[in-house]
Amino acid sequence: MKVDVRPVNDHGRPLFKSVRLKQAASRGELRLAENRLHSLGRVVLSATLTDDAGGTGTALLPELLDAQVIWIDGTTMRLRGVEMVDGVSYAQTWDVTVLVK
Repeated sequence: MKVDVRPVNDHGRPLFKSVRLKQAASRGELRLAENRLHSLGRVVLSATLTDDAGGTGTALLPELLDAQVIWIDGTTMRLRGVEMVDGVSYAQTWDVTVLVK
């Protein structure tokens, strides 16, 4: 599904809402699916945001591991999980707006 995503945290630290809203949202294709991660030795539910323009499938944000849907209201939702950045795990939350065609 085509969405705009704004991360709530930066390296595990919360961003103020005013700062989040000033930053441009990442626009792309959201996918939520189970993946086997050999590094963890288990299956995790992961969320990915990829570039939907040009068909390259380039990741726009780090993958959200152990993703959970916190709430859905109309065309907005919040996902929570863990992202890996340079080999370090950080708590992350995404504010997602579904783009209605």
